[in-house]
Amino acid sequence: MSSTPERGLVRRPGSVGAFTTHRYPPGAVLAPWVEHFWSVTWDRGGAGPLESSVISFPAMHVTVEWGDQGSVRHGYPMPATLLHGVVSRVFRVTLTGRGGVVGARFRPDGFHAWSRLDAATLTDTVQPVRDLLGAEIGSLHAGMTPDAEPAEVLRKLRSALEGHRPDKMSVGIGPVVDRIATDSTLVRVDQVAHAVGLSERTLQRRFRREIGVGPKWVLSRFRLQEAVLALECDPGVDLSELAIRLGFYDQAHLTNTFVEMLGETPAAYAARVRSQVS
Repeated sequence: MSSTPERGLVRRPGSVGAFTTHRYPPGAVLAPWVEHFWSVTWDRGGAGPLESSVISFPAMHVTVEWGDQGSVRHGYPMPATLLHGVVSRVFRVTLTGRGGVVGARFRPDGFHAWSRLDAATLTDTVQPVRDLLGAEIGSLHAGMTPDAEPAEVLRKLRSALEGHRPDKMSVGIGPVVDRIATDSTLVRVDQVAHAVGLSERTLQRRFRREIGVGPKWVLSRFRLQEAVLALECDPGVDLSELAIRLGFYDQAHLTNTFVEMLGETPAAYAARVRSQVS
């Protein structure tokens, strides 16, 4: 993890420099469904376990993961090829020994469009890809060792996904998510529904089927990400003003959301950021 603040990443003691991340473009073939590919690798050496936390985006991931012999991650022995549904709270993983992950982050509605699976049935789950998409994609981890090369894993994952892309594209709800992410005036579900010309009921149904969570969750998640990023960039920011700017009812609403998701208040988080950068 670098010292540069990044939306969605949660600062933890000892996380800077503990792992290496890269991001790769999806390529023209997969761009309608995949946002980007990514990789993370680590070697803890003699250091103890490290918990990494991410305030997840409304997106699903197909991952190829590896680690030391006998290691277990997300309840599965390594190596493994896994599907991660949308995480409704905070994504947490404990990094131990040597390991790595190469993943495809789908667009918010991309995995539903690519697989035709009901996204709501996958929320808050991690499942073997083999069980959902078959052995060809689900066995990409076969024969992997703890010193696997991310570039080669990426090549295999990209090729497998390209080989199973849909015959035709479909128009999904993804552009609505993009609008929520970029339009700070949209802070309520009824505003979103009015802005895109859908009834609230239709909006709710399509979000759950195509993304896996409702529009209220998406609105709240983007606000929380922005709040954390603001504290990372300026731990001295006025919390009351920040809460109002991001669409929270007041500072108490911001604090309650922070505590519910991250287990600490915005003030405590800001103090920890300040101590790590000073």
